[in-house]
Amino acid sequence: MISEDTIQRVLQEIKPEELVELTAQLVRINSVWDPEAGTSEAAAATKVAEWAHREGFQVRQEEVVPGRPNVIVTWLAGPGPRCLMFEGHTDVVTPGDVSAWRYDPFGAEIVGRRMYGRGTCDTKGNLAAMLIAMAALKRAGVPLGGTIVGGVLCDEEDQMQGVQDFIRRGYADGVTAAVIGEPQDGMICCSQKGALRARMTVTGRMSHGAMPLAGLNTAPALARIIDGLHSLEDSAAQASGRDPYLGWPSFTPTVIQAPKSGPPQLNVIPAEALVLADIRTVPAQSHPEIIAALRQLMDTVSQRVQEDYAAYDRQLEVERSRELNIRLEILTDRPCTLTDRREPVVRAAHEATRTIWGGEPVYGGVLGATDGTFLWAQKQIPIVTMGAGDRLVPHQVDEWVDLDQLADTARIYALTALFYLHPKEAA
Repeated sequence: MISEDTIQRVLQEIKPEELVELTAQLVRINSVWDPEAGTSEAAAATKVAEWAHREGFQVRQEEVVPGRPNVIVTWLAGPGPRCLMFEGHTDVVTPGDVSAWRYDPFGAEIVGRRMYGRGTCDTKGNLAAMLIAMAALKRAGVPLGGTIVGGVLCDEEDQMQGVQDFIRRGYADGVTAAVIGEPQDGMICCSQKGALRARMTVTGRMSHGAMPLAGLNTAPALARIIDGLHSLEDSAAQASGRDPYLGWPSFTPTVIQAPKSGPPQLNVIPAEALVLADIRTVPAQSHPEIIAALRQLMDTVSQRVQEDYAAYDRQLEVERSRELNIRLEILTDRPCTLTDRREPVVRAAHEATRTIWGGEPVYGGVLGATDGTFLWAQKQIPIVTMGAGDRLVPHQVDEWVDLDQLADTARIYALTALFYLHPKEAA
């Protein structure tokens, strides 16, 4: 049992004003990955590395790809086998049309108890909270058994190259549990949806719009693919049901493009067209089975469209090549994650949240994917995802975070590490 005195020693080292200042410094750095504009995660990574050096942590800054570094902040807190990772990312999505914002996207303006700006919620506020939590534990001088690693990673918002590089370099090998800092409104999330992203390219034959029989239009195949994705979604919903924390599975066509590249023209039947699909899964589903179903859908669409063209050509007494090709590419395959509530890191997060809230924690699921997906899938690391911020606010105009909730998040992070790494627990 951890004494109340030990808990209070740690909590007294959480300085809300220090947390707010570090968050503001990070938000004021435009870390959108935009090579044309000359912005990247590099400046934010340098800011974190400088801060961590001042706090006496071991720091490594390593380039994943040019201009996109990871920062690994390590503290050997005491002897013990456990290693807890705090993970947060430095990249943010574009602010979009800046004129639509009431507040400067990179101004970190505080109004009332909210800070506004891109990344305040997703996830520079939580990144700052995890760093402040590490510093509070170090300053408090309480006995701990094990190591804390702060993974400050790039490229979470796109291909997640940062976490994959972290794993490839061996940094995840000793990690026994991870807390993923993402805006979950204070909930403890033990599961997250999987993601399958697919590109389906349809190849027909180009012709003049006034002479469609001289070509082979891809549009009928596009229509059948979109309809087929809806049928797969309906079948998945019936087979899997609604997950209590993640909701329904989805098969969403997000991009329908013809021609595949170049400007569209009203009087031209394009030779190629494509559909991009964002498929989100729940633990009851099988990704290999979904991929097999997609391949079957492509074969079925190709066959039926060619049969329809053959029947139509016979009706019109037309002879032409009806060869239609559909190519399926799987762009992303990230599995669902599901951490057992009996895992020590979940129990530690539960007790930490209850201590700060004064009531029973609320559990939820992450509707998107996080860097934790790779830690869980490739290294079998138990993960929990939690942090400050309304879950619907990320990527929106006038993104914000509640500063009181952010301070509580830093306290919860610190106590999670304390409960997980306390010598009596970590022995």
